[in-house]
Amino acid sequence: MPSWGNILKRIEAGEMEKAPPHVTALNLYAGKLTVLEPGRIRYDWPVDPAYMNPVAVFGGYLATLADQTCSFALMTLLKDDQNFTTSDLQMHFFRPVTSGILACEGHVVNVSKTQAYVEATFTNAEGKLALKARAVERIIPA
Repeated sequence: MPSWGNILKRIEAGEMEKAPPHVTALNLYAGKLTVLEPGRIRYDWPVDPAYMNPVAVFGGYLATLADQTCSFALMTLLKDDQNFTTSDLQMHFFRPVTSGILACEGHVVNVSKTQAYVEATFTNAEGKLALKARAVERIIPA
């Protein structure tokens, strides 16, 4: 089983040599993890024009970042004999993401033996709310 603490420390240190293929393909670790606390994380993601439609970052890519943000937050609380998968992800877009640094914050609202409820909030470089997401994560015992 994974050691969630070790994975998060490697992410925080920028050591991505063991990242899953989809992480590399989607450039999901372009951001810098700046807060790592039990039940809460934050990373700053530089907006990459490669993921933009003609005017803004594609919503599907932002959903991927939101799923990752929620996952990182949950990983801070999981035991090494637990795994998880996203069973529901809901997105609410408030303004387009076009440039600058996107602050991605995730926090665990509730966790039980079998599932967790996690929220993500993204703010743009001006500090304005760009999107909110919520995920239900199914916790899978070893």
